[in-house]
Amino acid sequence: MFQTIIKFFILLIILSIIALISCAPPKYTPSFRVEMKSLDLSPLKGRKIVIDPGHGGRFKGAVGARGLRESDINLAVGLHLWGLLKQAGARVWMTRTADVDLCSQKEANLKEDLDARSWFSNNLKAEIFISIHHNSDIKNRKKNNFQIYYKLTDPGPSQDLALCIASEFKQGLSPENVFIYPGNYRVLRNTKAIAILGEASYISNPKNEKRLSLSNQLRREAEDYFLGILRYFQKGIPKVADLHPDGETIETAFPRIEARIIGGEGGKAIAYETVKLYLDGMLVPARFDNSSGKIIYAPNTPLKNGWHTFSVWTRNRNGNSCWDSRARFFLSLPPTKIKVYPSFSAIPADGKSSSRIEIEVLDCYGNPVIDGSEVLLKASAGRLEKGKVFTQNGQALTYFFSPQEPKEVEILVQCQEAIGKTIIKCGPVNYGLVRITIMDDHHQPIDKVRILKGEVLLGISDLNGLVFVSSDRSGELPVTIKRTGYIDKRELILFQPGTFREEHFYLTPRENGVLLGRKFTLDPEPQDEHTEKEFNLHPKAEKVNLLVAKKLKDFLECSGATVALTRNFLHQHPTPGERVLVGEKFAGDFFLTLTHRKGRSFIAHYFNSQTGKKLAQTLAQVLKKELKLKKVTVKEGNDFTIIHPRAPSVIINFGKRSLKKVKNWQKIVEEEALGAYRGLVVFLHKNS
Repeated sequence: MFQTIIKFFILLIILSIIALISCAPPKYTPSFRVEMKSLDLSPLKGRKIVIDPGHGGRFKGAVGARGLRESDINLAVGLHLWGLLKQAGARVWMTRTADVDLCSQKEANLKEDLDARSWFSNNLKAEIFISIHHNSDIKNRKKNNFQIYYKLTDPGPSQDLALCIASEFKQGLSPENVFIYPGNYRVLRNTKAIAILGEASYISNPKNEKRLSLSNQLRREAEDYFLGILRYFQKGIPKVADLHPDGETIETAFPRIEARIIGGEGGKAIAYETVKLYLDGMLVPARFDNSSGKIIYAPNTPLKNGWHTFSVWTRNRNGNSCWDSRARFFLSLPPTKIKVYPSFSAIPADGKSSSRIEIEVLDCYGNPVIDGSEVLLKASAGRLEKGKVFTQNGQALTYFFSPQEPKEVEILVQCQEAIGKTIIKCGPVNYGLVRITIMDDHHQPIDKVRILKGEVLLGISDLNGLVFVSSDRSGELPVTIKRTGYIDKRELILFQPGTFREEHFYLTPRENGVLLGRKFTLDPEPQDEHTEKEFNLHPKAEKVNLLVAKKLKDFLECSGATVALTRNFLHQHPTPGERVLVGEKFAGDFFLTLTHRKGRSFIAHYFNSQTGKKLAQTLAQVLKKELKLKKVTVKEGNDFTIIHPRAPSVIINFGKRSLKKVKNWQKIVEEEALGAYRGLVVFLHKNS
């Protein structure tokens, strides 16, 4: 009996030890890093910081295999970070403090949710914005790293902040597992503050999911963010002050543009070699005075009238760049010269004949005056359609109608103190005059239409669709009417010497006008170390990609679209971020990456873009038919050029078919570009 009791207690002790071992913290549990008493927290005092725990409410984000939700751990990390920053004296806000989304409507709308987060930060005029996320890749559950994205349009302060945060995460991770990328996520690009988005690890990794279920792990992650933010402010931020001129109207085309740069001691001192001044986005040769800290620029050519923006950029010795510092001023010089151009210098005196009056108003340097300048006109006889017009890019126009009796009519034009004039003889004429109105199928006037006799330009239509042409020959004159985006048309213009006639011509838009005014960013994928390693992109593909893009550009522009290429030359290797930035600056309606990767043809789209998905499906159907392919797969893609453009984006992979027929490049390029063009047309017809 006694031995039985002893055995029972021994068994109990063994089971207790096993239980204790199983409950012990796993080996990856770190000690906390932040000890407030040992840190200089003064750089954080009063700083305005917004923490954005990603997802929430109806947007759960990624979900681990064991059911752990990204939205929950984002919030937990955010709350830990909020407490640390608050304790350090910063002014901190969170976009959410519970499991909620930020949609006001009953129906979940991700765009509304993301825009509400940006608006929240912008409304508070936050200095920095931290969006907390965790990644997922269900196709590769072993994958686990840290990715931090800084605002694509801000390679200065946002990148500086990302570098500081990444350096702290490297303390707990292998440096090779920490990646810093430019990013153009909606929540980043719409936020005015210095902004980063962190994907701290992969919730899809089973071991990592287990780790993320522990509160102390989330606290440690928050500490890494906290120490990165603290490190950023500790490095100091160069200040740009006293920008001049700013917010004022000036009356000199050679203004003195200046600003003062303030640094600190040691590593916070200004790195003078980095000081730059940009005027209207262009780097100019400004002079920096070390003793006063002033940067000064005086243009050596006259500036044009209108708004001008200048900005100053610099770094300190610690590597931090100054925050966005820019000023605007308005230049308005008085008009000194007016040029007047009548389409016809002589017209019949019948009360019906007319002539276009084009006006150009210039300042003393020959530059156009500011838009909206009032121009007054007066005719000594006959009548003017408008006696008062306003300039646009220094130009204005009106129409003059002849009097009933023969006269030499003076048309006087005045803008402030500047005066111009022209003479139109009203009476018998020896040549035929025709006023042509050019309209589309909906009877809307079309501008910039060219009327040609062979290669000779007879006239161009104005904003009202009017063209004025003349001929000293009697009879019908065959002409060609051309306008980009419209089908060329041949017409006959009847000229009768001594008379003024009117004609109406109609143009039909190409592809029923679905491409008129559309903007496309075409991205011929380059062959570089990344694309060769990741996609096995052949060097020949770089050339074919560019040729297809240029041919597609020709097709689109012929039908009235405007196109920007992310690269224009062979062996030009912009990064994915630089390529996306081209599209952002261009503000295109669609972003299309054209490539010839290994494997079969496919069209990839962003998983959360319905427009992108529809475009991909249409392109796949059309390309399969046009190129006589067995199959064109439609799939979701995670390429940078799919995720980060503001516009709907797709990757069109033609496969290696054209590379196998090198001798037929020209034919293959034509076929692929035409197939993509027709796919776009079909899509726009369906969705316009």
